[in-house]
Amino acid sequence: MGWRFFMHRKNLAKRINTMLTILLLLLLIPLFLTIFCQKMQLEELLGNVNRTAEKEEDADMLFCIVAKEISADAPEECIKAQCVIARTNLKAAEEMGTELPGSMTMGELQELWGDYFSEAEGKIREAIQETDGETLQYRNHYIYAAYHAVSAGNTRNMEELYPDSDMPYLSGVACYEDAQAPDYLSVLYLDQEITIEEKDSAGYVTKAQMNGKSYTGEELRGELGLKSANFNVTELEPGKIRIVTKGHGHGFGLSQYTAQKMAEKGEDYRKILQYFFPGTELENVE
Repeated sequence: MGWRFFMHRKNLAKRINTMLTILLLLLLIPLFLTIFCQKMQLEELLGNVNRTAEKEEDADMLFCIVAKEISADAPEECIKAQCVIARTNLKAAEEMGTELPGSMTMGELQELWGDYFSEAEGKIREAIQETDGETLQYRNHYIYAAYHAVSAGNTRNMEELYPDSDMPYLSGVACYEDAQAPDYLSVLYLDQEITIEEKDSAGYVTKAQMNGKSYTGEELRGELGLKSANFNVTELEPGKIRIVTKGHGHGFGLSQYTAQKMAEKGEDYRKILQYFFPGTELENVE
């Protein structure tokens, strides 16, 4: 009798412990779920805050780049096109770990724009916002979004100069109105001996000699401070020459002057970019 009573009490105690354990779990599980959900919500909130901060930081960086690359007086669609170009080159540099595009500081911009600062800043930031996240891509990769101020009448074909470059989107397009640009022509007189040996189909010098030394067109352009490598040399007398240069910049990609003329005729930034970078796609990366 005593043994049965003892076992009964023991089993009863086990059942009570089990029931208490279940009851405790029933009470704690909602608490744990609440804490877990709150933790997830907090992490999501912090993640959103961090992403917002990163996006604002990227927008500030992009603003300082675009402000260096194009005048705030340019047409709105032209500035938008430049925003896409700048964002593409920035993302490509970040992805490859190469040098970021050049930019200006806020202090330099305030000095440059003076009383016009607020208006100029607003115009560029609006263009950045209206092209938010858009980049130019070819075969799912960021392109080399080249640009220059004024072409010599046609932009250059990259694969003509570098056959293995795989940049068919830099194929060269007509920019006849560039001949109307204020700085289309420039003239320089020098006491040098220069012989042009090769040019590309757009008229840019690719190989030349100066005083017996070989140069590429871009090297000679840098050496002499020419606006572009599209130039002709006329010997006036032994040792004295005249150099007439066409255009301003390397001549690849988008001509800002022609882009401006297209914008003035009502073309939007998408059409402008497709004209200068045929075969590319506008892709949003944010």
